[in-house]
Amino acid sequence: MDIFRGFVNDFPTPDWVDRSLSRFRRMGSQPDFSITTESLMELGDWIESIERGSSLGEESLCKTGLQHFPWLKYSYRRPTWAESLLRTIGRDLVLLSADRKTMLVVFEEEYEYIAFTASDLT
Repeated sequence: MDIFRGFVNDFPTPDWVDRSLSRFRRMGSQPDFSITTESLMELGDWIESIERGSSLGEESLCKTGLQHFPWLKYSYRRPTWAESLLRTIGRDLVLLSADRKTMLVVFEEEYEYIAFTASDLT
């Protein structure tokens, strides 16, 4: 079963998402989670464990980095969904709930991976 459900480009990225990403990218920002691993499978398992506590929902959006197709809809129903995203999108991930209220961000750093979570509080 494929986890990918197609591109979504019919909404502007919410302002709180851009503000949160800007905050996460600052040098002094403290991640909510971190892991040191070389294993893609272990990294995927780690992301999936964070997601279980973050309320992203069964179908969510992943930022693609593409101008005309900025978001990819995907499903959590398949085991190893995070590993599939890592193989397709890369090791820096911005995951947004379908209701656009919760976000999980993973950055690849020099010796570790760090993750942040954020929610729209409006």
